[in-house]
This record gives sequence, C-alpha cells and structure tokens, in this order.
Amino acid sequence: MSFSKFIGRSLLSSMFVVGGVNEFRNAEKMTGMVDALKEQLPDAVSGPLGTVDSETLVKLNGATMAAAASTLALGILPRLSAAVLAAQMVPVTVAGHPFWKKDGAERQGNWIHFLKNVSLTGGLLLVSATKK
Repeated sequence: MSFSKFIGRSLLSSMFVVGGVNEFRNAEKMTGMVDALKEQLPDAVSGPLGTVDSETLVKLNGATMAAAASTLALGILPRLSAAVLAAQMVPVTVAGHPFWKKDGAERQGNWIHFLKNVSLTGGLLLVSATKK
C-alpha cells in the first residue's frame, strides 16, 4: 500500500468514522428522520424494516459506517468497505438533507450538504472501482 493511498483513504474515511460514532451515540436524536424515510418506502422494503425500531436502525447504520470507514482507512478490503459506505450514503442523504422540502436558507444548507454527500459518494465509488 502506498503512503499516498493510505492518506487519501484516511482523509476520505474521517467523515464516516466521526459520523458513524456520532450516529451510534446519539441515535435517539435521529429517529425522526428514519421514521419519515420509512413512511416513503414501498411496502416491500418498509415491511421488513417496520419490525425494527428506528433507534436500532440508526445505531446499526452508525456502527456499520464507523467499521467500514476504519477498514477503508487501514486498507483492509478497501473496495468492499468503500462500496458499503457508498450504499449507505443513499438513504442517509435522502433522509438527512431533503432540500426539496425546504425553503430559504434551510434549503440552501440542505442543498450544500446533499452535494457534499454526492461528492463523497463519488469518491467512494472511485475507490470501490479501483484495483490495487
């Protein structure tokens, strides 16, 4: 593993390690977003998810995010780790930054965070598609 790849993966992972730990520790504060997202899902998806409480889903997402980011930073299965993180970004971005439902400054802030997440997802997809 080259030093520059280690630094690049570590920098990319930092947001996910911190975010994952934060989600896990503060899951109760994020359940409203998950509940709102569950209501928008088709029955085929929301049925199985409906049996799991939202706080548990947030904790599971946070733990998975922190673990995948850590393995990505360390170069342990980096392609798989990046793919897991990229897949997680879809519901996280839709639930966390619905700029289309906001107005004014709140819309602008959500738009910026939405684009940040799209950009991070692009970086993760590059890692997941890159061979050693």
